Amino acid sequence: MYYKNSASEHIQEGLWWEESCVRRQGGYDLDVSNLPSTLRWFPKGAVLAFVPATGKAKLVKTFEVYETANANATTLKVKDPYGLAAVGDTIAGKEVSAVSLADGVATLTIAALAAKLTAGDVVADASASGTLLGLNYATVDLRDNDYPSVTPTLQAYEIEEDTLPFPVNDTIKQGLGDRHQFKII
Repeated sequence: MYYKNSASEHIQEGLWWEESCVRRQGGYDLDVSNLPSTLRWFPKGAVLAFVPATGKAKLVKTFEVYETANANATTLKVKDPYGLAAVGDTIAGKEVSAVSLADGVATLTIAALAAKLTAGDVVADASASGTLLGLNYATVDLRDNDYPSVTPTLQAYEIEEDTLPFPVNDTIKQGLGDRHQFKII
């Protein structure tokens, strides 16, 4: 007999007013093809999108710009503490052709940016324009789990944006709709 820790440790989990939260019926299989194989926990509060072609939910990757990048720049530095950025992702509207990661900052090689991005801006992958399902309701253990499933929120109020595991931008907030309201500080 052995003890298997099934509680997440050292990850940031989203907080909201639990009494107002409504979850979608059932669960969705999680498409892990865009996640690093080293990711152990899929955190509560991650933004989920529905992919009709696969019938699965997937993470909408978002990153905070670490260093200002001018228009026509071919590299973009973003905060990436989980090592999520990957070749083939479409970040800030450009396909990523190379990634180097050091100290939680990813340097992405991309085609020339169309517009300037300032440090602190939030950029998202192409999934942000798809069908947003909601926020992941509970942390999921990905270890030894061949078919992980997630349950998105249908409604959540007083979401504390600073507690979400990944940053969100205005496009995502609008996509989540009026039934997801962020706490006003």
